[in-house]
Amino acid sequence: MSYLYILLALISLHAIYNLVNYIRYPIIEKNLLYNYASDSTMKLKALTHKNQIINYIKYAGVSDKYIPVVQELGYGKLASSRVSVFDNILNQREDIAQVALAALQEAKGNYWSKFINSFNPFYWLRFILFIPKKIFSYLGLKEESIIIKIFQLIYWLIGIICTFALSIFPEEIKHFIFSILHIS
Repeated sequence: MSYLYILLALISLHAIYNLVNYIRYPIIEKNLLYNYASDSTMKLKALTHKNQIINYIKYAGVSDKYIPVVQELGYGKLASSRVSVFDNILNQREDIAQVALAALQEAKGNYWSKFINSFNPFYWLRFILFIPKKIFSYLGLKEESIIIKIFQLIYWLIGIICTFALSIFPEEIKHFIFSILHIS
């Protein structure tokens, strides 16, 4: 029964975390919009909340966007590059501002979606089935990587073997685990 309480606590924490972040959206948006005001104290207020804005977007799972930029160097020469929206989130350029606001909207939608999924059993089943994929993508590997696929297969095989072993030898495994833990 205590496992059920732990499971319900984890689901509740997941739901509350995402609901709170969804509700925080107007505050985060206001902090970003301070940057586009003509008042310098408002811009300074936006600057003090820059990390909060970026983290709000990143923790929602929104990836950084890149804007192509062409700059005149003089003598008919041009320099082209791509700039990160997160690194330049408080830039006054219209194209960067539009992408920043769109990323903020996407983050809001992600938080709401995660809140709704907190109560979806298939979400949690998929989460459990793809734990290695989540861990390796968190570490920075691409989801299509062969390493992730190999570890995912190993994880599934271990799960299948453990399931069969537990169904065939439940008492023996219970005694083995208790003997390792020194529980009588």
